[in-house]
This record gives sequence, structure tokens and C-alpha cells, in this order.
Amino acid sequence: MRIPGIAATAIAVALLAQPAHAETGELRIAKQYGLGYLQLMIMEDQKLIEEHGAKAGLPGLKASWATFRSSDVMNDALISSTIDIVCLGVPGIATIWAKTRSNMDVKAVSGLNAIPLFLNTRDPRIQSIRDLTDKDRIALPAVKVSMQAIFLQMAAAKEFGVANFAKLDPLTVSMAHPDAMAAFLSGASEVNNHFTSAPFQYKELQRPGVRRLLSSTEILGGKISFNLIAATSKFHQANPKVYGVFLAALEDATQRINRDKRWAAEQYLRIANDRSPVEELLAMMNDPEIEFTTRPFGASKMLDFMHRTGSIKVKPESWKDMSFPNLHQYEG
Repeated sequence: MRIPGIAATAIAVALLAQPAHAETGELRIAKQYGLGYLQLMIMEDQKLIEEHGAKAGLPGLKASWATFRSSDVMNDALISSTIDIVCLGVPGIATIWAKTRSNMDVKAVSGLNAIPLFLNTRDPRIQSIRDLTDKDRIALPAVKVSMQAIFLQMAAAKEFGVANFAKLDPLTVSMAHPDAMAAFLSGASEVNNHFTSAPFQYKELQRPGVRRLLSSTEILGGKISFNLIAATSKFHQANPKVYGVFLAALEDATQRINRDKRWAAEQYLRIANDRSPVEELLAMMNDPEIEFTTRPFGASKMLDFMHRTGSIKVKPESWKDMSFPNLHQYEG
């Protein structure tokens, strides 16, 4: 379910109506690689922060953008105050929320999308995760902390028992998606499995001999927010108008994508310097399991698992504990 445009506009207007005071003139935003960051790519390319800033009476507001490998690097940047807004998977935001509750108090700002994640293999010997051996390697964005790493642990817990949830962790290696796909498809690398995201997982499946071994939907039993937007409470409190500008620009980008997916696919290919046919990317975006939405959902099962296995020491009693008020209307 998508946030209705009227509701999103009302949220932004309410935030922008806060008393005026000196706020930041530069909004620093981080994203990662792939289709899961399409709204942010369009926001950067179309200068939507600057456009909505001008509408909100902040004509000098500018956005600066960075692209990182994974959520662990983003967490470090957020904690060091070198970035204001980051995009994290559920494990990333749960981990940083638990660590910063008594100081910086990082919370969720918005959802971003729901996109299934695939574990692909190029080894015909591997028919299930039971066939993985010490000689196999699984590339993913960040060992033990990325969405893919936690899903792999959840799959291992199902297959080998909860006590053995970390059984496959020694096989994993941290690699950015583009580098991992290149290594995986080369056939020369030790990386013979890749737990990745769109569009990389779909591109890999076009190669003869590559198969999908698992998907996050199969592991979880439903959809989950692939990405959430996060910020510190200090930033949220000090910059209510800029925070509102970000939400308005994000909703604008989301509506543009859903209104014309072909246009959005063309923008992605141009911005990412991806030479794939537009029809190929459009087919991915029309996968019924993919949804571009600012509504967060599906995190509870992963949070329960992470708490049960000790990945996070504290579990939020409710979604509201780890999100800002504009998200409290959702279950999360």
C-alpha cells in the first residue's frame, strides 16, 4: 500500500509550518547502488530537494549526495555527522537504533520500496543451501549486518536449526553489488554465489547456468521494506523545514516513478550509465513483488529473529519506538 498523495502532502505541510529558525543550508544524503535507490537517484538528478526547498521558502537549500557500498558504512557516516540522511535495510536501522538510543537516537524517516532479494548460484552442484561447502563463497553487501546477510542466517536457521543460524557466515564476503556481479559472472572468481538485489539479480539470471537458489520472499513468507530512510533525532529536531522538504521531494519522486515507469526506467539507465534495454528494466520494475512506496512494512519478523539470535540486544516494543511521528500511522 502506498502513502496517498494527499496524506503525504499534509505531512509535509505540517512539518513546514514549524516556527522558522536557522536550519542547515546543505542536506547531505547517502544512497547505495541499484534499482532500490531509484527515488533518490531521481531526486538528485531532477534536483527535487532544491525545487521543494524553494517552494518551502528555503531557496538556498542544496543537496549533496554520496554513494556507499552498504549500510555499515552509512551507519558510520551518520554517527560521525558527515551525512544527514541515509538509506538502510531493516538490520541496519535496527542495529543503529539500538546503539544510539541514549545519544544520537537514530530513527526511521520513511520507507522507500519493497524489492525481493535473490541468492543466485552458478554452480550446478548447489541445489540448496545444504550443498554449500567450505570451498564456496557468497558475495553480499556486508558480512553479518546487511539485509542479505540476515536473510541468509534466517534461511540457515530454518534449514539447520536456530542454534546453527550463523553456519553459513564463514562463506560470505563483503562486496559492492556491481563488483560482486562482475566477479560472480566471470567464472574465474571464487565467488560462485551472490545474494544481491535488483537489477543485478535479474541480470545474472539472464546468464546461462545461473539459477535462483532462494529469495527473501520465500525466507520471510512475504514482502519487506528493502530500504528505509533514517536520520538522527538531533537533525530531525533542528531542521523541521528541511525534514519536510525531504519528505515532499521523496514523495514527488515516488509518484513520478509510479505514474510513468517507462520514464523512470529510462532515467535509471541514463543516470546509472547502464546500457541494458529499457524493456528489460521495465520488466523488472513491473515484477508484482517490486513496489516503490514510502510506506514501511514487514520488519517485525526480521527484528524478532535478530533479537532472538543476539544481533540486536534491544528490540523495540513497537514500530513507533524506532520511527519519527510521521510514520506512526503505520505498523512498520
